[in-house]
Amino acid sequence: MNRRDANEITRLLEPASRILITAHRDPDGDSIGCQLAFYEYWTRQLKKKADIVNHGVLPRKYAFLDSAGLVKSPGQFSRRPRWDAVIVFECSGLNRIGSVQELIPAGLPVINIDHHQRNTLFGTVNVLDSTAAACGEMLLELLRLWKAKITPSIAQSLAAAILTDTGRFHYGSTSARTLELMADLVRYGADLVKLTDEIYYSYPPAHFRLMQFVLGAAQFRAGGRICILTLREADRKRFGVPLRELEGLVDYTLYLRGVQVGVLLKEIAADKTKVSLRSSGNADVSSIAREFDGGGHPNASGCVIGLPFDAAVKVLTKSIRAHALNSKKPHAR
Repeated sequence: MNRRDANEITRLLEPASRILITAHRDPDGDSIGCQLAFYEYWTRQLKKKADIVNHGVLPRKYAFLDSAGLVKSPGQFSRRPRWDAVIVFECSGLNRIGSVQELIPAGLPVINIDHHQRNTLFGTVNVLDSTAAACGEMLLELLRLWKAKITPSIAQSLAAAILTDTGRFHYGSTSARTLELMADLVRYGADLVKLTDEIYYSYPPAHFRLMQFVLGAAQFRAGGRICILTLREADRKRFGVPLRELEGLVDYTLYLRGVQVGVLLKEIAADKTKVSLRSSGNADVSSIAREFDGGGHPNASGCVIGLPFDAAVKVLTKSIRAHALNSKKPHAR
C-alpha cells in the first residue's frame, strides 16, 4: 500500500457517512479480520457508520473476534441501508461476494482491496498487491499511512488475518515484510497465544471425531504427492458438524511428508461438490480452482464443481495431475 493508493481511497471515502464492508462468500480469517479492523477504525475513530455484511455464516473459530455480533448476512436486512460507498476485501471479482451483490445499487462507489494474483478490476478504486501475504498486511499499511491508532483489538483482527492467510507462515507468500508487520502487531497488543488457541486448538468433540473419520479414509495418488480427503453429506450430518466449520480440515493433508497437493471434497448436493485445495512449494492450485470458476492463491484455493461426488473426485484428480504437480520426487515416507 502506497501513499497514492491511500489518497485515492481517502478521496472516495471522505464524503461518505455510512459504508458497506464486505468480502468473498464464506469469509475466512483474512477477510473477517480486515472487515472488523476497518469497522473499528471507521466507527470509533472517524465516528461514522458502517455495516459488515457477508454471504455465509461466521465460522465458530472466528466468533471470538466478533463478540459484538457485527458481522451480518444479507437476510438480516429488511430494508437496504443507504450506503455511500462499498469497501470489498480479498475478492478477485465482484461476483465472489455472492448474494451481497444484490444489495449494492448501480453507481455506488466501490473500493477493491485485494492481494490475489488475478483481479477483474471491478472497483471504482482498485488497490492490488499480489506480493502481500494477506489483505491484513495491506490494511495495516493503509491505516498507518492515515495515522490511525492501531488499538489492541485492531491489532488482534489484523494478526488473525495474516496468521490464517499464510497458513501459520507456511505458505510461500510469507516474507520478511509479513514477519515484520506481525511483530509490529504484537507490539500494538495482538495476543498470538489467544489467536492460535481459539483458531487452531478449540475443536468441539464432534468436530474432532469427524476429523478422525475423514483423515482415516485419506487417499493418495501420484506416488504420495496428492492427498485426497472426502466427506459425504450424510456423514457430515451424522457427526453433526456444520459445513462452515470444516475450514482448515484440508490443511492436514500437508502434514504428510512428500505431499505437494492436498484436497478436501465435500458433497453439498447431489450434483455439487465443494473443493478446498492446498499445496506446498511451487505447486500452484489456484489454476485448478479457476478451471472450475473458483479462485484463491497459489497455495490455498477453492471452487465448487457441478458434478456428482464420485465424478468430481475423478475430474479434480486428473486436473491436479495435469496442471499442479511439479517435477520434484516426493520425500521418502
